[in-house]
Amino acid sequence: MLHLLECRDCREQRTLPRRFQTGVVSAHLERTERHARCRHNPYARELEHAHGVHRFQLECSGWHAVSNWTKDITASEVSARVRAFVDAALAAQEDRRSPGAATHTG
Repeated sequence: MLHLLECRDCREQRTLPRRFQTGVVSAHLERTERHARCRHNPYARELEHAHGVHRFQLECSGWHAVSNWTKDITASEVSARVRAFVDAALAAQEDRRSPGAATHTG
């Protein structure tokens, strides 16, 4: 998604177009959500968006029986998660451009 940050408005507003925001939140949920003591990453997908709330379905099919649950994420939580993603991506991009980031051997 780094190519999306070539958009000056996205960088300045620290956001992404709506159609990409769901992917950022899904990826975050897949990294952070678990059910019970399961160590497997679930699969997350948006079910619906209504009244400022995004409802995601999560599914884990580890060694046990398949488990499904939902998680509601408010619009402000989506904005915060996207902003954190953009900030991290821009910082990583800046680190790669910075002359001090390269290690010199001689």
